[in-house]
Amino acid sequence: MALVSEPTLADIARARERISPYVHKTPLVRSETFSGMTGSEVYLKLENFQKTGSFKVRGALNKLMTTDRRDLANGVITASAGNHAQGVAYAAMTLGVKATVVMPKWASEAKVNATKSYGAEVLLYGASFDEAAEKAKNMSEQLGMLYIPAFDDDQVIAGQGTIGLEILEDDPDIDYVVVPVGGGGLISGIAIACQGKAEVIGVESEAFPSIHDLLIGKTPSFGSTIADGIAVKNPSQRTLTYIREHVKEIKLVNDDEIAKAVFLLMERQKIIAEPAGAVGLASLLSGDLRLSGKRVAVLISGGNVDLHLLSRIVDHALLDMGRLLIINFVAPDKPGVLSMAVSTIADVGGNIIHIQHERESRDVPIGYSKVKIWMEVPDPSASQEIIKRLSPTFPSITKG
Repeated sequence: MALVSEPTLADIARARERISPYVHKTPLVRSETFSGMTGSEVYLKLENFQKTGSFKVRGALNKLMTTDRRDLANGVITASAGNHAQGVAYAAMTLGVKATVVMPKWASEAKVNATKSYGAEVLLYGASFDEAAEKAKNMSEQLGMLYIPAFDDDQVIAGQGTIGLEILEDDPDIDYVVVPVGGGGLISGIAIACQGKAEVIGVESEAFPSIHDLLIGKTPSFGSTIADGIAVKNPSQRTLTYIREHVKEIKLVNDDEIAKAVFLLMERQKIIAEPAGAVGLASLLSGDLRLSGKRVAVLISGGNVDLHLLSRIVDHALLDMGRLLIINFVAPDKPGVLSMAVSTIADVGGNIIHIQHERESRDVPIGYSKVKIWMEVPDPSASQEIIKRLSPTFPSITKG
């Protein structure tokens, strides 16, 4: 049974009319690259181009705009790993309301600074989103500020559901909509908006399979993930109910698959997405989500990625795809030996980007040096050829 308060299609339509002066209608663009890679007709819904860099501003605005101004007199408070923080801060600034945001201590500096730039006061607290949320709720009660949930609220859900209306308006023939899932507010709104017109599939990080596991009666266990924006341990009963009723299925992806999707979005589409925003595409590219021949809208839900993390994601993806090679070997400390290795690498098409040369370590025999070389290679076969050619001279050679 759905909750009595479940937002209706009319609620979502009114939310769209309400918030449209303050948000972008983001593009829905066909990807020739990803269509060819998956056998589906892939369309990217680019909420990374939304104000504040993610979809969260939609729900935050709708919540504040449907709240009696008297209840906003002491300001609003929320908890977020980053995107909801910016959404609430922007909405509050737009409507002239004071905002406080509690963010986990590990929240990226870029997201903290962006939240402050919209005029919000930021408090770093807790090792997880859930700890930050508990702190924000306590402060709400103590200080009389209105707490703005990240997902457990029907007005927030209705605001996020406006994305579904835009997708179907731009392409009424869409068969499936693939949506990142954290607490479940985004997918709940989109699924309600799309019911009877398109199937909705959710994607979680396998390190935070909260909704996936709870729906099958399993107690989730948690790890770590680069997709911090969807690292939610405790979804609400509200969103679980809506998802159970309106969502076709929930898929899981790992960090390697997420990193590859982020990388390919940059390289092939010139689009920057944060890891949490790219999990839907990651599932489609992994082959686990098989929608061959179908028209699929994949939501890229945000683009607020820390540049240091983005750099590591690029290196990880290049290594995983066989386009970055790292080799280690012990070499005689004699003139010309390293030059021979470098020439061999160049002959095969490798481009050296860094060399580390060490002779002082205790595990290096006297008269030898430990060498580590980072290089760009055209493809995995070039890596194999380089190792094959160097092995007779450097039998200790290893990758990694």
